[in-house]
Amino acid sequence: MTIGTLPDDVLLKIFKFFVDAIYYHYPASNEWCILVHVYRRWRNLAFTFPHHLNLQLVFRPSKRSVNEMLDIWPELPIYIHDVGYPTEESMDNVVAALRLNHRVSGIRLEGPDAEWEVYAPLMQHPFPAMTYLWLDPGLPIPIKNVISGSLLGGSAPCLRVLHLVSVSFPALSNLLLSATNLVRLWCVDIPPSGYISPQEMVTGLSALTRLESLSLTFRPGPHPHREIRIPPLDTHTLLSALTYFYFRGVPGYIEELVAQIDAPLLESMGIGLFFVEVPEVSELAKFVRRADKLSLTNQAQVIFDIDGIFVTISHELLKGEVNSKTLRLFPTRSESDLRLSYLARFCALCLPTLSPFERLRICVPFHNRWDDPIDNPDPQWLDLLRLFNTVKTLDLSKYVAPHVVQVLRGLPAERVMEVLPALGNVFISRLESSGHVKKAISEFADARQLSGRPVSIHWEGEVQKVRK
Repeated sequence: MTIGTLPDDVLLKIFKFFVDAIYYHYPASNEWCILVHVYRRWRNLAFTFPHHLNLQLVFRPSKRSVNEMLDIWPELPIYIHDVGYPTEESMDNVVAALRLNHRVSGIRLEGPDAEWEVYAPLMQHPFPAMTYLWLDPGLPIPIKNVISGSLLGGSAPCLRVLHLVSVSFPALSNLLLSATNLVRLWCVDIPPSGYISPQEMVTGLSALTRLESLSLTFRPGPHPHREIRIPPLDTHTLLSALTYFYFRGVPGYIEELVAQIDAPLLESMGIGLFFVEVPEVSELAKFVRRADKLSLTNQAQVIFDIDGIFVTISHELLKGEVNSKTLRLFPTRSESDLRLSYLARFCALCLPTLSPFERLRICVPFHNRWDDPIDNPDPQWLDLLRLFNTVKTLDLSKYVAPHVVQVLRGLPAERVMEVLPALGNVFISRLESSGHVKKAISEFADARQLSGRPVSIHWEGEVQKVRK
């Protein structure tokens, strides 16, 4: 049998698989047009069932006018994709496309905010076929250009993806009440003028029973501050489909938000907090406990990066595979970012809610600016390491190894088992000047040997086995 003898229903299934694969990787693509250029039968079949195949025309204003596109193709939904610095001609093309609001299925607009004064009024009408909306002015929209509550006519029943970057939209929660088909909501770099209270956000989320991915990040700056209100347990909003949650903002906001929602299927979560002193995050800890899949973890990684401190929690499977289901906790950058006591206190509030860790990796991907650990071992490393008393394997990068090893070496004999009591293996990778470190780790290994809990030291793949 050749492909030409396949019945129409089989061809349609093949076409659907092909088009879905394209949109999965990139929603703004005209690659489906290949189908209609092969055989006349294929073209007739595709254009007979355009809604079944979810065919849409991706309109790039810098390449042609909307009238030229409409002259070539049949009446299909239009996806407006304008990224970059527009010309006067391309802006006119976007305006012409936005006037076809009954046919627009998706909009992605990125560029300087000057064009928003032209586009915003045209987006206040209903877009009944809209499934995808991505707005990114590149720079914060001035307060005078705050998006009004009549965006999309105040209703978005077909919307599946809403992505707003640096956009001030205080009436967002009202729009969400009509967006019952939304699967991804990302509000990134929300300016102070776009502040939405936790209660208003929960009200909007309550209608999103299909929501799978949620990201809320606020720009540092003055936000309304008030006392946190924790509602009764029986008022929780259930986000039954949510698997990914990312937040960056003040701790009081996340505390009040997660105290009102449950996400039992949550698999991946990132939390960044703006603060200097570590606050109480008891509601965040309870929220993590209520997400069963987040608690199935057995390894942790602490990374001191240029942008701050990251703690990634994951689950190691058989044969060295790592599950992508992770909880990432990272204090945002501040003057106290490199204070170990800050990190230790932060982790102490969140990590005990999870299952015991068997593996810990501490990494500094750049040369740090701490004092020489040979002369000034920082005892605050002990505060961090004591949080991982079930760890059996410790991985240290070359920049962090001297600090950790020196503080372990300095433990008195009677206290050597107080830190990492279950430790059995230490891996130190790519260490260039290892003379002092090797001496220090040998002294630590000797102390562990005398305590009856020996360890194996691994140097760049070379194993130095401590006698048992």
